[in-house]
Amino acid sequence: MRLADSEYERWLVALSLDQVLGLFREHGATELFCKVLPRNANSKNQVYVAPDMSQLGKIPSGLVTPVPSSSTKRIGGSGPIFRAPMSLFWITPDGAIAPAKGTKLIAYPQYPEVRLSGFLKGCRESPSFLFDILKRGHDADRLLFLGSCPDAKVLALAVPPESLAAKEFRRNSYDDYGVFSIVPLQADQAGNGLVLLTKELLRIHRLDWVQSERLNKAGLLVACNATNCGGYTLEAQLGIKPNGISEPDFHGWEVKSRTVPNIIKPGASQVTLFTPEPDGGAYAEKGAEYFIRTWGYIDKKGRTDRINFGGIYACGKHFHPSTNTKLILEGYNSSSGEFDANGSMLLIDSKGVVTASWSFVKLMNHWKRKHAHAVYVPCQGRAIPDRCYRYADTVVLGEGAEFRRFLKAIDDGLVVYDPGIKLEGASSNAPKSKLRSQIRIGSRNLPVLYQSTRMMRLGT
Repeated sequence: MRLADSEYERWLVALSLDQVLGLFREHGATELFCKVLPRNANSKNQVYVAPDMSQLGKIPSGLVTPVPSSSTKRIGGSGPIFRAPMSLFWITPDGAIAPAKGTKLIAYPQYPEVRLSGFLKGCRESPSFLFDILKRGHDADRLLFLGSCPDAKVLALAVPPESLAAKEFRRNSYDDYGVFSIVPLQADQAGNGLVLLTKELLRIHRLDWVQSERLNKAGLLVACNATNCGGYTLEAQLGIKPNGISEPDFHGWEVKSRTVPNIIKPGASQVTLFTPEPDGGAYAEKGAEYFIRTWGYIDKKGRTDRINFGGIYACGKHFHPSTNTKLILEGYNSSSGEFDANGSMLLIDSKGVVTASWSFVKLMNHWKRKHAHAVYVPCQGRAIPDRCYRYADTVVLGEGAEFRRFLKAIDDGLVVYDPGIKLEGASSNAPKSKLRSQIRIGSRNLPVLYQSTRMMRLGT
């Protein structure tokens, strides 16, 4: 049975910060974030949490989908917005957790901003009086704590400004995560993971040549014999299993290796940002084999019975001579930077046929989870006497990725589509496809993707 507002409020006021941390640990949170709420953060106005979905990669949410909007504030009239469900549970005075099943993140691309919505709806056990505009919904300096759990739950607790927890919080300093502060759940927890990450990267650098390897799904080290094992070897050293899900790799940081001839003088190289399969066009509708046979070309190195689809595709370029296709953006306004939630990156042929496409929704779902915080590590490989890699002691850190920055980089021709697609045994009864739709950027252009980038010498 829910306590009366006055009793609920007394419980919240009496909570110390240590007690708050204990409640989140007890219910399985592994990271804790806190936002100081302004006067306009209430049930009427929702709660502003970020300028872009990419800023929330460490706070679990579901798939982003476009939904109609009735807003008249958008230039050119109303249009779709983005929405992502969140599995949010309020921590209650009796020590239990209560679901707020209507919780969602809503991204308004026209502003841009992301707001937390529906976090009180249908949940009687929530501290709704703290967000009610007729009660305490206009109080400044209320705190909203959000704890992320390994099972993708988000735990929530809000306290009034006069609470013990709020007073203790204001006496301390914390690492920032966008508009949130990162509150360590354990005494030895490293704020945003950067300290631990750089310590591990320095350790790996000092190993010099490392045997090529990877972690399998069971977490066991196995040999890695492909030519692109530099990333897998680095991930294995960091204890990261290869995964197909779009989540940050290491304590909220996406770890990217980039191949260079020599780590002492790395120079520039191409960086693979991610490898999303098309979700539209002939590729998605009729299958990859149809796509390869229709727009691919016979292998140019003389490898028999093989059809390739390769090349570099950038906005503003002519049709590729081998595939008769080119890359365009649909639903992006290069003048204003606005984009339509129903937009796409398209690969079209000279007849206007959409051969493959990637919806902004699909691209955003990858981008929002992976790239808010990223580290780029130069990697040098050798194949003789055995396959090994070594890693530089100077890395590039990128923070504050925004989806509109990513779209602008595509529109400017800096982010490119660089596929490595082939069909082997093309004339046989069992042709074999290898699919790799790479989205890449030159390492010198990485700063265009982030609010801030910096080069760091490990150990200094």
